[in-house]
Amino acid sequence: MEILNSSNKRRTVLIVSDGGYNLDHLREIVEKEFNVFFVEKPNEDYESVHDNAGVISAAIICASDAADKNYALFDWIKKDNLVSAVPLIIYAANEFEFEEVDGCIKRGAVDVIMPPLDETVTINRIENAIRLKDSATFYEIERMLKELPSNIYLKDKDGRYVFATHYWHHLEQDGDSNWTIRGKTDLDIRKDKENAIKAMAADMEILRTGKGTNYIIEERADGISEYLELIKRPVFDDDGNVTGIIALINDVTEQQLLKMSLEEKAMKDELTGAYNRYYFDSYISSLERNQKMPVAFISADCDNLKIVNDTYGHLVGDEYLHVSVLLFKTVMPEKSEIFRIGGDEFLIVLPGMTLEEAEEYIDKLEKESQQFSIKDRKVSISCGAACMTEPTQKVRDCINAADKKMYESKRRRKQGLQDENEF
Repeated sequence: MEILNSSNKRRTVLIVSDGGYNLDHLREIVEKEFNVFFVEKPNEDYESVHDNAGVISAAIICASDAADKNYALFDWIKKDNLVSAVPLIIYAANEFEFEEVDGCIKRGAVDVIMPPLDETVTINRIENAIRLKDSATFYEIERMLKELPSNIYLKDKDGRYVFATHYWHHLEQDGDSNWTIRGKTDLDIRKDKENAIKAMAADMEILRTGKGTNYIIEERADGISEYLELIKRPVFDDDGNVTGIIALINDVTEQQLLKMSLEEKAMKDELTGAYNRYYFDSYISSLERNQKMPVAFISADCDNLKIVNDTYGHLVGDEYLHVSVLLFKTVMPEKSEIFRIGGDEFLIVLPGMTLEEAEEYIDKLEKESQQFSIKDRKVSISCGAACMTEPTQKVRDCINAADKKMYESKRRRKQGLQDENEF
C-alpha cells in the first residue's frame, strides 16, 4: 500500500493491483492530476482503504485481478459503502482481456482504459467517470427519496420537470409503463388545469425573482379532494443565476381538514349554526376593504322569544332560534351570509343585491314562516333592510339603518296584535 502526492487539495484515485503488471506509467499519468492511493494486497490493506474511503474519488482495477476468484474483488469493494459509490475503471493490459472486461462492465464498472496510454485521454476518462458516477449517485438518492411520503421534484428554467419521486393520481398519464414526467410542464400533465396555470405562474415568479414560496392548494381529481402543501425554492448556478426550481409536495389533507373544522367552529354559533359575532366583525372589515357594490343587509329579530322561554322553557326557546335560522337558509340565496348578532338578533348580508331585492326576500320570509312552528306558535320574524350603493357609505351606518326599519316593523307587529286584542 502506498499513497503518493498526498496533497489535500487534490482528489484521490485508488489503484488496486496484485503486482502482476507494471503500472508505473499509469501511476505517473494519474498522479499528475490526482493523489494516488496504491494497494497491492487488498485483503491485508482493507482497513486502510476503509479509513480513507471518504477521500477516494475513483478506483482503477486491473482486469485480470478483478476477474480472479469469480470477481471476488468486487465483493471486497462493496464491503465499504463509500468505496462502492465511486466510479470503478478497469485497466486492461492487452486486447486478450476482453472477456474479463465484459464481466467487469456487467458488475458495474463504468469505463475501460488500456495501452497505449495517452495522458490527456486517460485523465479525461477518469474525470468523466467521476462525473458519471456523481450522476448515478443522484439517481440512487432519487430511489431512496421515493421511500419518503413527500414528493420531491426538480424543474428546469423553462418550468419543465427534470424528475419527480412520485407520480400521484392527479396527473394525466397515458397508461404506458415507461411514461415519464421528464420534459413535461404542469399544463401537460395536471388534470386540474386551473391549478396547473397557478403553479406555472408561481414558478415563473420564482425564476424571475430568485425567491422561494410556500402555499397550499386543493386538488380535485377522480372524485378525490386533497390538500397539498408546496414548498418551492430556486436553484442557482455558480454565477448566481436561477437555473431551475426544487420543490417538496406534502399531503396535508388531514391537517387542513382539521384546521378548517376548527376555524369553522370558531366562526359558527354553536346553537344555531349561523356565523357568530366574532366572525361578523372580521367579515364586515373585509366588506369595507373590497368595496364591491351594491351590498344589501337584512336585520332580523325573532318575535316573542321571551314568551316562548317563559311558557315552554329555554330548551324550546333555543329550538325556536334554531328553526328561525333554518327558515333563513331555506329562503335566502346561496351567496347570502347569516350572522347571529345577539340573543335573538340576526343579520343577513346579501352581496350584489339591491334594496328592492332584499325587500322581496323579506316578503318571502314572511310567507314561508307560516310553514315553520314551535309547539303551538308560528315562527315570527321582524325584518328591516338597507343597502350600500356607494363606497363612501359606512357599513355600520347601513346596518344601523336596517336595524331601525326592523324595530319599526316589530313595533307595528306589536301594535297590530294590541289592536286585534281590543276587538
